[in-house]
Amino acid sequence: MAISLPDASGVLVRPSPPGGVRRARGESRDEVRPRPQRGKKLAMTVIGAAIVVGIGGGVAAYLSARGGGPAPVPAAGAVSEDAERARLERELLEARDALAVEKKAADELRAGQAEIAAKAAEAARLQEKLAAVVSGSGEVTQRGDEVTLELVDKVLFKLGEADLTPRGQAVLARVGAALNDLPDKQIWVQGHTDDTPIRTRGKEPPRFASNWELSSARALTVVHYLQQEAKVDPRRLAAVAFGEYRPAARQKAKNRRIEIVLYPKHQLAR
Repeated sequence: MAISLPDASGVLVRPSPPGGVRRARGESRDEVRPRPQRGKKLAMTVIGAAIVVGIGGGVAAYLSARGGGPAPVPAAGAVSEDAERARLERELLEARDALAVEKKAADELRAGQAEIAAKAAEAARLQEKLAAVVSGSGEVTQRGDEVTLELVDKVLFKLGEADLTPRGQAVLARVGAALNDLPDKQIWVQGHTDDTPIRTRGKEPPRFASNWELSSARALTVVHYLQQEAKVDPRRLAAVAFGEYRPAARQKAKNRRIEIVLYPKHQLAR
């Protein structure tokens, strides 16, 4: 039997049975079970969570201190501003490139226009100069870079002949002096006749078999004079015969002519 003992206040208290478990009235010893210690389990759970949180925080602080931690995620507004800035910079570069291309094209256009204007002015001066040289002996025309001196045949030759008249020599002397001032020009002397057949004089055979021979002989006569008398570089000279097959007009007198055609050297080199 258990003996009741007084506690510090003097009240008699029955001591707990062995094993620390008290039986209720009517309970047998086998029916008595230990009750779960809920407070103790809850305390252990709280302590474990605190330990996990502490360890995680320490690891994050260590990684952040070493620079090896995850990069901070920028805010959505910052990402949008960076993308807009990049787009504007890209558009600015594209606009600059397009402006540079347009400027280059404009410069090339201006240079081309200036070159054309310079050539036109040079051609006008040349035409004026040659027109003064031939005066009433012919006319000067221009087509592109090609300048043509058209000399009337009766000024240079007698009818049906290929020898120069004194007046013809004087005209060619002035023309040769002008041609020597144009060293960048190639000179083609072209002979033309009308369609009148070559006729015999008495019993003598004609000097020229056809208008081909007549136009060729006249062109060669002019070339020889320019080379030998006017001292034009023979490498710039050429003689061409067209006979009656390049008429300039319906009037026969207009078709009997010598044309001195000036070409730029680079055109013939092609």
